Amino acid sequence: MVRHSALSLAGSKAAEVIAVTGHQAEKVELALENMNLRLTYNSAYKSGQATSLVAGLNEAADDTDGYVFALGDQPLISQSVIDLLIDSFAASEGKAFAAAPFFKGRRGNPVLFSSALRKELASLKGDEGARGIFRTLQNEFPDRIVPVEMVGEEIFWDFDTTEEFNQLQEKFKAL
Repeated sequence: MVRHSALSLAGSKAAEVIAVTGHQAEKVELALENMNLRLTYNSAYKSGQATSLVAGLNEAADDTDGYVFALGDQPLISQSVIDLLIDSFAASEGKAFAAAPFFKGRRGNPVLFSSALRKELASLKGDEGARGIFRTLQNEFPDRIVPVEMVGEEIFWDFDTTEEFNQLQEKFKAL
């Protein structure tokens, strides 16, 4: 699942891909072997999702325009979704603070944040990730968010439990 998620990112228009490991790092690193990405280990992963986001941010190039934060448990996110976020963000010509996928009015993942928010992103703590920053943008700067309309619900599907993973496997068997 992690490898499939990473393949979409590694094959996208993203200038660089940084995979942050933590829980079961050795297994994840093995799954990501021989891929066009860099690995970094988050020793504080037990403190929440934000620590992984910050660990990846700390490894990112300083001269980037933005950061796509994607989850390793969303294998149905395609390369075209990543590229569409990047293209939509770039089309704003530096005016956007974020680009996010939406389906029927509901936001999903991954989200692309402007490098103008690096300081705010670097200060995140806990297990919420960047949701609070996105909510602030929605409330204070809604015109600086690029909504990217999706044709499917894959932006909502992540697999946190064994039951959810088994349901995913059933979906693939049915194809």
